[in-house]
Amino acid sequence: IFSILPSTSLASTLQKAVLGQCLFGPSFTCVFFATSLMQDGRFTIPNWISKIKSDLPQAFISGAGFWPLVDLISYSFVPVKFIPLFINMCSFVW
Repeated sequence: IFSILPSTSLASTLQKAVLGQCLFGPSFTCVFFATSLMQDGRFTIPNWISKIKSDLPQAFISGAGFWPLVDLISYSFVPVKFIPLFINMCSFVW
């Protein structure tokens, strides 16, 4: 994301947070749903689509209170080389 938006200005930081919340978050959540269905032995495309339709809106709303703050902190204060570690620690808390 820093190759697309290299600045650490407030505008750039907010753009990164919006990208994270609107693009990356839902994408990774859908992948998580697929892996959880695989672990349960219930993965089929129709089951996955049903899971996305039923659970993604609530997961998105719940994440909206946590991930934008994490994004703002990570893109504003955490050195670039430590952002993956910081995000992983936040994922553990989440």
